[in-house]
Amino acid sequence: MDEVTFARLARQAGFGRTGFCSARAFEAEREAVALGPEIAERRQLKFDPIDDDERTKSLAVLLWPYNPAEKEEKGCVFVDGYYFASNAAYHAARKLEEDLRQAGCFAKANVSYPAREAALRAGIGIIGQNGMLITPEYGSRFVIILMATDIECSAPDKGESGACLRCGRCAKACPAGAIDESGMSRPERCIRNFMMEGIVAPEYLREKMGMRLIGCDICQRVCPMQPKFESGRTLGLKLDELATTDPVVFLASIQKLSAEIGRNAARPQRVRAQAALLAGNSGEKKYLPVLEAWSQLPFEAVAEHARWARERLLTVGLDRKEKTD
Repeated sequence: MDEVTFARLARQAGFGRTGFCSARAFEAEREAVALGPEIAERRQLKFDPIDDDERTKSLAVLLWPYNPAEKEEKGCVFVDGYYFASNAAYHAARKLEEDLRQAGCFAKANVSYPAREAALRAGIGIIGQNGMLITPEYGSRFVIILMATDIECSAPDKGESGACLRCGRCAKACPAGAIDESGMSRPERCIRNFMMEGIVAPEYLREKMGMRLIGCDICQRVCPMQPKFESGRTLGLKLDELATTDPVVFLASIQKLSAEIGRNAARPQRVRAQAALLAGNSGEKKYLPVLEAWSQLPFEAVAEHARWARERLLTVGLDRKEKTD
């Protein structure tokens, strides 16, 4: 199979733009992982040895575009449109892999290589000031899927034309100051990095998460290099469905969320930990009994977030009382 035929099949599967780069371009990742995970982490290299197959000659870089989510209704949590698209792209890639194998080709979908680096090596996109990959067709509104193949690829004629405008809008709009003139230089201040990750979020970021369950697309919304999009879908999931001690209601909300963004992303305790922060940011004291119960759970992120949220709701109540007295 050649690159043109592969790209045609990828389009039929729902993907947009497709490119290829040589798998041999990632020898640094292999070498670093061979020296141990600590070295790989220190160098910020992403490579999973399980994805290293001698049949792999190239990486297919597949873009799955999406429309940004609309603003949620009052009382609903925000889920970035990226996560709906990511789940859909994952399953589309698995189906494409199956079709390619039935056609006698080697293919392995969703492999762990550095996605942005692979895209750039395939001649796709430029890096914006916010650290995201940007293309003329989709801006930064797409999911990158990497697929290992046995296709002998040709080097791209050239990379993407153009460059980031460096207008600074993303840096000014970032609610936590994670972006500066040089780009995403402070990942420890990016609120997305602490959403539904199963870890305790730094206290200075918790209030800034607002009603976001997962995802923050503020830096993308203000970027002038984004093409015009139609409004995307929303989930319509109410915080009441998550911030509850009713196991039936909570399980139903997890199932709803899992169906849309994937089971791996919607792990119950991770969702509960984030829901606790949202309850604290809601200003609604009706969540106090739930937060009290969650603060006793044997999950560090859930318990700590619940304690913080409970104290925040009580403090907000006192502040309001003082202002009216």
